[in-house]
Parts: sequence; structure tokens; C-alpha cells
Amino acid sequence: MRGLYSIGIALAWWLLRAASAFGHRKARLAVRGRHGWMARIQAAKATAIATGKTGRWLHVHCASVGEYEQAAPLLDALAAQAPNRPILLTFFSPSGREAITESAADHIDYLPWDGASETRRFAVLLDPEDTVLIKYELWPNLLRALGQHGTRIHLVAARFDRGRHPMNGWGWWVRQHLATLDSLHVQDAASQSTLAEFGLSCSVTGDPRADRVLQALDRPMHPVVQETLQRIEAWKGERQLLLIGSGWPGEWDALRIARENWPAGWAFVMVPHDITGASVDAWCSEADVVRTSECASGAFQEATGLVLDQMGCLRDAYRLADLAIVGGGWRAGVHNTLEPAAHGLPVAVGPKAEGFREIAGLHDAGALTIHLHPGGLADWIAEWTRTEHEVQRREAGQAAKAWVLAHRGAADRIVSALLAKS
Repeated sequence: MRGLYSIGIALAWWLLRAASAFGHRKARLAVRGRHGWMARIQAAKATAIATGKTGRWLHVHCASVGEYEQAAPLLDALAAQAPNRPILLTFFSPSGREAITESAADHIDYLPWDGASETRRFAVLLDPEDTVLIKYELWPNLLRALGQHGTRIHLVAARFDRGRHPMNGWGWWVRQHLATLDSLHVQDAASQSTLAEFGLSCSVTGDPRADRVLQALDRPMHPVVQETLQRIEAWKGERQLLLIGSGWPGEWDALRIARENWPAGWAFVMVPHDITGASVDAWCSEADVVRTSECASGAFQEATGLVLDQMGCLRDAYRLADLAIVGGGWRAGVHNTLEPAAHGLPVAVGPKAEGFREIAGLHDAGALTIHLHPGGLADWIAEWTRTEHEVQRREAGQAAKAWVLAHRGAADRIVSALLAKS
């Protein structure tokens, strides 16, 4: 099996380089970003020593920016609890590496391609004492090289479902790698029970994303974000606000139906998942809808809806809202529901919500509803914006925040367990 994998990973690298040569943007970033990684790590090691960090390296690896939401609070805790140890943060995908410029890590880079020789050079050059893999990042050659080098390897914030790969008949090779880990930390008891069926042991330490969103509530906003939200707040005035986060056409379809009988005293903000998408221009061409860049104009002060066409504002924008819809339910899957929940908002989503533990938990707490069709979501908007449902909105929002607060502390639990092995 390892031989087949090596052939496959070599072929994948060749195809990636071919795509890069033909101008594919992400492929080019992935290929070029890996050039020179040895020199960059060597320089990072020298810098760490010069700044007094003489302990052995901690290596934290994420697939992309989504997994970074779980890694960020771990990085903060590691930096605070092991100040003598430098930290390397690596990403597989350009969408992670190119998006993250500030972190508690001492150096950020691409993970070398998972070839046998590259991973051996990586293990020897960095000489990490611990490698922390986020959620599902099990690269066979990396695991082999680090294990042979004597590095302790940990998988954290993982989640496993009965009958879903690798917890099925086809996942035996992945399970063999899980068995080689020095520690395995899962989000919930259901994952622990699933692993136990295959003789694998783990610790239930939770999902650090709850820590991430709660930390964000206390951090000062970027001045550009703050200025944008001030303009939105002035535009909103005394009206209550429905905010659609990471919206797609499915959520806009629900909004269009709801706008046929839009409630007095309410406004809405649509934050597109892709602010450059073709749908955004169409949305902004509809009557009574304006862009963020236009909302400062007095001519638009009474508009019902706003499209927030600026990146980086969504997390903080929820603080202006009274109700939230999270997009993705009519696409590949619902996006981040923890952010509006942490702000104490009732949440509604589309149907593709399976496999998200937080969605199930918020639903059971009475804080979140799932809708199969845009028409059903439009009915939810009509119902939950009624004045007589103000107490119901407040109670659901309180339940949402209480659920997030009850799940905080995962980062400290994970880091305490990791450092106890040092």
C-alpha cells in the first residue's frame, strides 16, 4: 500500500506542477510556495535562537484556513505555556498559507510535499519534539519520517463518525496510522465510541473553535473593520437587523421571498461568501438594496438591505444583528455557526448540516433551526421578526451563547495534555 501511495503522491505533484505551468493560480502558489522551504526554516531556526528560544521546536500543521480556526487558540496557549520553544505553523493549501499573516507561531510556511525524501529532510532539519496535526491531516510519509526521527505526533480536534471513512471497511490503512500516534484528541464522546470499536483509544478534549470565537469577542477590531461597522450601524439606525453570513444564492432566494412582505422596523445585511461572485452584482441591482461602499450616502439611508462587499468584517458584524442566517446549506455545507451563536443570536441554516457537531448541539439547545427549502427559511424570517416573538428570540440567543460557553476550554485541555508528555 505504501508503494502505491508513493506513486500516487509523485503523480499528484507532477500534475500540480503541470497545472502551475498552465497558469492555475492556486497550483502556482502551492508549487512556488514550497520552493526554498529548507532555507526559510534554517533562517527561522537562527532567528529563534537569537531571540532566546532555545527549546526544541513545536510543529503545528493545518490543511487550510478552516483548520486554522481550531489551531489559533492552541498556538496562543502553546506560546504562553512553553515560551522557550519556537513554533512552526505549516499549511497544505494556499488558501491557508496565503491568508494567515499574523499568528502566535514563530514561522509560517507550506508543509513540504509528502514525498519520502522531502519529509525525511524536513524531520532532520526542523528536529521537532512534537508535531500537532489538526483534525484530519494524516500524511503517511510525514508520519513515517517524524516517527523514525523520534518526534511525538498528536492528532487534535479530530472527529470520527461510524460508517464514514476511515471508520469503515475501506479505512484500514488510515486506522493503522492512527494507531501509531502518540496521542489522539477528539471533539466528543461519539468519536471516542467510534474509535473504540476499532480498538483505538483517545482523549475527549473538545473543539478549540469555541475558544477561538470567544477570544474574538474580546479582541479590538481592526480600524478598517470598525469604520465599516460604524457606517453600517448608522445606516441601520433604530431598526433591528437580520444578518446573513457567508451567503449564497439559496439564502438570497429565501430573502427575496421574505421581502415580499418585509416586516416594518427591520433591515438586513447580506455578507456574501464570495464578494467577487457574479451573484453579488445581481443582488445589488435589486430595488432597495445597496453596497457597503454606498451606505454612507444619505440617498440610501432608508434602504432595506445592504450587501457587505468587504472582506474581514463578518465575525464582528454579528454584534450588530438580532437574528442570523448562516449560508452554505444549499451548497457544500453550512459555514461557521459558532460565530453568531457566540454573539447570542438565534441561527437558521439550510439543509446540508449533517456532520457538524455544533449544529446538532445548537439545534438541541433550541438555538438553531434547519430548513429544507428557501421557502421554509423565508417563513422563519417572517415568524422570528414579529414583535410578539421578541422574548423567544432573546431566549434562543441566550441558549446559543450558553452552548458556546459550555464548550470553551478545549485549547487549554489539549495543550496541557501535550506539554505533560514533554
